Amino acid sequence: MMVRGDVSDTGSLSDSDESQDKNKLMRDDLDNAEELVFDFEAYPMCGGDKEGLVNLLTQIFLRADVDVKQMADILVEQSPFGCVYRPAEEFMDEDDDGIVYGVLSMLNLGTDQKFQTDIWTLLKTRAQKYSVDKKISSILDNLSTSESDIRVGLLINERLLHFPATIASPAFKSLINDLEKSGTQYLFSHIILILKIRIADSNGNKERNGASTPNISRNRKKLTKAQKKRVAASAIANAKVIYDNCEEELLFRNDLQFDYFQYPVHSDVEKDSKFSSVILEGVIYRPYRRVCFLDNSTFHRYIELVSLAKKL
Repeated sequence: MMVRGDVSDTGSLSDSDESQDKNKLMRDDLDNAEELVFDFEAYPMCGGDKEGLVNLLTQIFLRADVDVKQMADILVEQSPFGCVYRPAEEFMDEDDDGIVYGVLSMLNLGTDQKFQTDIWTLLKTRAQKYSVDKKISSILDNLSTSESDIRVGLLINERLLHFPATIASPAFKSLINDLEKSGTQYLFSHIILILKIRIADSNGNKERNGASTPNISRNRKKLTKAQKKRVAASAIANAKVIYDNCEEELLFRNDLQFDYFQYPVHSDVEKDSKFSSVILEGVIYRPYRRVCFLDNSTFHRYIELVSLAKKL
């Protein structure tokens, strides 16, 4: 599988104005970024990929207490199932040695290994704090019960930021082939996806509403803690969303039925990090993780949609 794409040199992003510098927010200014053209290929994972895999997995979990090194070890052990993205041989140089530009694979999310219990603990804690739908906590409890006949998989779909999304379609075709060849080894009844998204700041929306802002502020002072939580969740649910992996937006555009919740991670990201907030058309978009719970049928429909996507 070979894919040609432009990788933006994010180091050349222009500085924002004085007020934005004060908040150290990353500005959406890719028009001025340098474009580097490469051909990329998908390769089976090997031992030399572990450090690169750890870096990619850290993008998902940030400062969370999740054993990403163990996850990387298992991903390599599962090879040739799954793949990593590297420049084609004619574009390789010494500086590329060990760099992993992306990974697509799956992990069994049982309860007997440390990284598994780490992830379940993280999701349950975040759901309890940020989800207003009590059903989410019940879903997590049911899926993480070791006595259950349910088999849960975790889709790992990670790329470096601004890596060309055109690789998604052929990579997902390869994943479908891997799943067909693997028999029951990767046959999961439920699959969890953890999406990297950015959600428009509700404060930015209020500024546009003008006169309605003071009334909202006064009303919120009278709300209980639980009511404030519901109001905040409602505002986020109706806000605009940017998907770091644009193919993941297909989940919400094709009448697929599944449950999900989301939680903020901006407090876990350095403010000058490329994974921090971005400003687009004057609106601040803050980083979140969206956790999706798909059954087997919905998951296969989703990966089929990505594999057939002609433009991403």
